Amino acid sequence: MTSLKIAITLFLCAFCKSDIVPKSPPEPWQAALMARYIMHNSDWVSIATISTQTIIKGYPFVGLKSLSDGPTENSTGVPYLYMTEMDVSGHDLESDKRVTIMATLAQSDYCRTQNLDPQDPRCAKLIISGTYIKINKSSPEYQFGQDSLFDRHPTMKTWPTDHQFYVAKIDPVQIDVLDYFGGIKHVSKEDYFNANITNIINADVQFSRVSVLEIDN
Repeated sequence: MTSLKIAITLFLCAFCKSDIVPKSPPEPWQAALMARYIMHNSDWVSIATISTQTIIKGYPFVGLKSLSDGPTENSTGVPYLYMTEMDVSGHDLESDKRVTIMATLAQSDYCRTQNLDPQDPRCAKLIISGTYIKINKSSPEYQFGQDSLFDRHPTMKTWPTDHQFYVAKIDPVQIDVLDYFGGIKHVSKEDYFNANITNIINADVQFSRVSVLEIDN
């Protein structure tokens, strides 16, 4: 990255406010930004696994999980989950790490205030299919993920210790957005993680994760 890009990034951040998450969704043509907006504004997701239950073994099975992609001031885009093997979905994922999650603005007030049915394409949805990963408890990412989850869901701190909850994440293989008429839009993994919905960025976040202006010399 050139010094010019860095200077512009820092200049833009000098005008940041504490209310850093946009109150309205991005425009339909901003698919990657919309994906990150939905993720950061979601408290929970539907989660689809490959069932290990005897009668429906091999069928898709859907559950619901609370999540966080980081504290309010730092959207990472990474779906962090607090899991236990005692849960049905958690048990399924011990057998098959393939998973799909879906988040939707229908869980907020946005679709209701816009008089949009949850099935209306304009009531935006984010679908991520990927690989389920248990995060190493000794890694800095584990503490970050746990702090992010506890910040969004404080009651998690009181959940039973004998359930052996742990922090996991999903590594995307395919990222889809449905936010307008015309069908699903595919968002590349690179575009998804490079999209930035926050104006305040933690000091240790790499510049590659920050939106900058391109200026031709």
